[in-house]
Amino acid sequence: MHNLQFNTRFFHSTSPNLKKRINNEERAKFQLDPFLKQVLVGNILGDIYLRKISPKANVRLVFRQGSVNSSYLFHLYNLYQEFVTTPPSVSEVVDKKTGKSRFNLSFTTLALPCFNEIYETFYFDGKKIIPNNIAEYLTRVSLAYWIMDDGSFTGSGLKLHTNAFILEELNLLIEALNKNFSIKATINISNREKAQYTLYISKNQLQLVIDLVKDHMHEDMMYKLNIN
Repeated sequence: MHNLQFNTRFFHSTSPNLKKRINNEERAKFQLDPFLKQVLVGNILGDIYLRKISPKANVRLVFRQGSVNSSYLFHLYNLYQEFVTTPPSVSEVVDKKTGKSRFNLSFTTLALPCFNEIYETFYFDGKKIIPNNIAEYLTRVSLAYWIMDDGSFTGSGLKLHTNAFILEELNLLIEALNKNFSIKATINISNREKAQYTLYISKNQLQLVIDLVKDHMHEDMMYKLNIN
C-alpha cells in the first residue's frame, strides 16, 4: 500500500466547478474538444469501457488501472477532470488461486450526451467493436493512448492486446495502421480455444512508432516502447 499512500495527494484535485447533481440542461453543455476525442479513441481501443444503463440513457466512461500504473491513471483523470465529480478510488482484488491481493484505481465520468455519439460508433448491442471507418478516427494521439492502455514491449517488438476484438476487426485495425502511419502489423493467436488475438508490430518498426507517438506519451509509460 505504500505507493497508494504516496499518491493520495492526487485525490484532492476534483474540479471545483462541478456539483454532485446536475440537470439535463447542464449536461448538454459539456463538449469533447478535438484533442480529448483523439485521446478517447485510443482509450476505447485500450482499457476503458463505456457504460449505458438503458437505451435512452446518456453514456459514462469508466477508467481502471492497476496500482503499478497509478501515475498514468491520474494523468487520465486530470485530462477528463471536467467531466468528473469524484476523485479516483482504490479497490482490492484477491486472486482466488494464490490468495494474494492487488489494487486497482478507477474513476467514472458523469453520464453525458457528448459521449453518446462515440458510443454509437464503437459499441453495438452493448459490446465494444471496431467500426469499418476506424482509419478516420486513428491519429497519432489515439495511437499513443492505445499503446499506453494496452501495449507491451515483448523484447522483439510491440504487442497490442486486442483480445476483445474478433479477427475481422483486427484486419480493420491493420489496414488503418498501414494507411495512416505505414505501420505493418500482424496478427498473433493468444488463445486459440477462445479465438483471441493480439496485434504485433515488429522491432524494426519500433522507431517509426516512437517517432509518431513520443510527444504524446506519459513519461511513466515510455517503457512500453522500451524507452527508459
